[in-house]
Amino acid sequence: MDMTEINQYGNKPRRILHIDADAFFASVEQAADLKLRGKPVAVGGLTRGVIASASYEARRMGVRAAMPTVMAKRICPKLIVVAPDFEKYERFSRWMFSYGYDLTPDVEITSIDEGYLDLSSVNLDVIGLAKALAGRIRDALRVSVSEGIGSNKLISQIASKFKKPAGFVHVPHGQETAFLHPLDCHWLPLVGPKTEELLRMAGITKIWQIASIPISELSIILGGALAFQLKQFANAQDNRPVVPFSFPAKSISRQYTFAEDTTNEEYVIAILKRLADELIAQLRSEDRAARSFSVTVRYNDMEED
Repeated sequence: MDMTEINQYGNKPRRILHIDADAFFASVEQAADLKLRGKPVAVGGLTRGVIASASYEARRMGVRAAMPTVMAKRICPKLIVVAPDFEKYERFSRWMFSYGYDLTPDVEITSIDEGYLDLSSVNLDVIGLAKALAGRIRDALRVSVSEGIGSNKLISQIASKFKKPAGFVHVPHGQETAFLHPLDCHWLPLVGPKTEELLRMAGITKIWQIASIPISELSIILGGALAFQLKQFANAQDNRPVVPFSFPAKSISRQYTFAEDTTNEEYVIAILKRLADELIAQLRSEDRAARSFSVTVRYNDMEED
């Protein structure tokens, strides 16, 4: 068995889940404002600058990230452009990954809208868990995510981007190269436009060709270090670990999402008391003290108090 497929729990294939939020900035704006849902929305410069994120409604009209705002409005006259609110996006990101921590502490947040979960030690149906995770994020935050599961980070990341939006792709152990090899080279990490052009000029357009070409020849085309890394990736070899990331422990928190909207004050207060009891118990177990307490209420329109 290839060493990239072995983890610290024994000679079992790793099970890595990659989650990738769909059109994250634009989706957050739509989630936070009912009036924007179902409409072409972009986040970016209102009159000048470029588009940072476009909703899928806008993408169907031809709007893309990095497109000048003026051009985006020209090809999509009904486009609604919203100024970026990074504090809001960071808040949604924390909420999104908090559901991942319910499954495993082994969560690596690689960007505001992407991350890996190592589910290798979870003795449950990881496919069911992954789909349930996407459902919880969708129901609670009104943001969709695409997911990929594979035996390493490379496979899971590519799989998560394969059927966007709201996609789910599981690459079973032993089928990694069958999944990778028919794909174009640009699917591999480290293959940007310049590298893709160098490969194309050498007659290499598919991942199977990178896997097949002698490393000496690939090194002439790309240089030794890049050739070696791409050769490994093209053969589905990736032993990078999931490196857990946690926010600075300046605070502790508990959250509860009601299954249905409620106006029952007694029920809400009972839940608050239970959450407070859990927090106090944790403080005592860690021999810590609290300087202040705060309560955040998120309503069904995503507004907060």
